[in-house]
Amino acid sequence: MDAVVRLTAKGGIEKVSVRTVIAEAKGVSTDTYLYHLFESKEKLLSDAFLREDKKLAVEVERRSSFLWETNLPFENRMRYLWNTVWHWITIGHTEECLFLTRYYYSSLCNENTLKEHQATWYPLAEKWRDIFPKADTIRLAANFFHTILTAAFPVCQGRAPNDGTAAENGFQTLLGVFAFWVNNAEVLQSVNT
Repeated sequence: MDAVVRLTAKGGIEKVSVRTVIAEAKGVSTDTYLYHLFESKEKLLSDAFLREDKKLAVEVERRSSFLWETNLPFENRMRYLWNTVWHWITIGHTEECLFLTRYYYSSLCNENTLKEHQATWYPLAEKWRDIFPKADTIRLAANFFHTILTAAFPVCQGRAPNDGTAAENGFQTLLGVFAFWVNNAEVLQSVNT
């Protein structure tokens, strides 16, 4: 799965084949062995996506505890969550970001993995219900996932500098989404100022 992440990050899903995975992976010498572990290339891609998706969901959930700090303005709490996840994905996990983005926006995700992806983010959405009781927290979690990937992708790809501009643009987009879904005067006031 590490080989699939690296290969997809470098050249996209179309560059992943049984032959390229065998060449890239350590300890895999034949396609028979690969097919023994994963029944198809699609299953290998799907399993790799779900593994990386879970890592990102765990990181977002771990950093979400700051959202309960109600003595701070909502925007500050969201900014902390955003900035810590941004740093995690753009500094230490660029290959994973490229892989997740390329797979998620491919037809393979819709065909093979979308339900499992939604289930991965469901526990986070359930925790967020405490903070946002009137919101569609499943949609909020999906929007967080989408926004962090689309904002970080050009930075991780090296097409945009990690100078704070992409992070701030992504954060403002996310803040607007939360303001839309959360019927909360504090959120709306924070976005409007």
